[in-house]
Amino acid sequence: MRSEQVAIVCSDGWRLRGEVLVPTEPRAVVVAGHAMMVDRRTLERPGGGLISHLVVRDIAVVWPDLRGHGQSEPRADQGGRWSYDDLVDRDAPALYRFARTRWPDLPLVSVGHSLFGHVALAHLARYGRGDRGAVPDGLVALGANLWGRRWEPNPVRWVAKRLLLAAMEETTRLWGYFPARQLRIASCDESIDYVDQLVGFARTGWVAKDGFSYADALGQIAKPVLSLAAAGDRLLCHPACAQRMAAEIPGAIYETVGRATGLATDGGHMAMVIDPGFRPMWDRVADFVLNHCGGSLGTS
Repeated sequence: MRSEQVAIVCSDGWRLRGEVLVPTEPRAVVVAGHAMMVDRRTLERPGGGLISHLVVRDIAVVWPDLRGHGQSEPRADQGGRWSYDDLVDRDAPALYRFARTRWPDLPLVSVGHSLFGHVALAHLARYGRGDRGAVPDGLVALGANLWGRRWEPNPVRWVAKRLLLAAMEETTRLWGYFPARQLRIASCDESIDYVDQLVGFARTGWVAKDGFSYADALGQIAKPVLSLAAAGDRLLCHPACAQRMAAEIPGAIYETVGRATGLATDGGHMAMVIDPGFRPMWDRVADFVLNHCGGSLGTS
């Protein structure tokens, strides 16, 4: 395996920094994206995590920090501003184009944990029938349910989510951005524009600033989709919510993963990508990448 540092330039000039990990004979390539308020490091841990597991399975990995996170500065506390739509319209296609250019003959699959999982779904819903260079051949969503009443069947959980979003909104107004690092709840702050849009989704639906409904376009997705949720995730991506969301995507495969499916743990939201007890799930992801999205032997 070889590792390279990269800087991928988006259409607005923002540089997404990260790494590319390449096995000796890659059979497919994955763009792997992280959750909100964290950076790419959450997808890997010393001794092995999701990223290294994919590489061991002969999958090349493009492993970026999304804008404003990790090394992809400026951060929110440095004046960086970005919206949810920026991630959908700018980050996602730049990452996919980079991977397509680097490995034009290999299947390309998006693997997103939490935030990048539903950002990638939004991108597929809006642009999935467009330029192949900017669209993956399939998508894996890990704990990637968006908080919307449309997919939340439990009124108690919905109230809890609305209260958390209200607190996030108020804190963001006071600081000018959401200070996750100062509050010691996560490693990356979030932009006020992003928070405004996220809170707005809970009020008026998963709709872009120009009025395009990501939610209503889920039914137009024509790529293979695998959606996985941890049995122990009680709020951030409850299995019932992830299942309802996946049900709107034609042909999507949904699974709740945990002890009932042979794992050593039910785990939780972050455990999906770092807990060794989820290795069988990581193999499930690799199998999907290699077998359901046109996987075949290729060269780097």
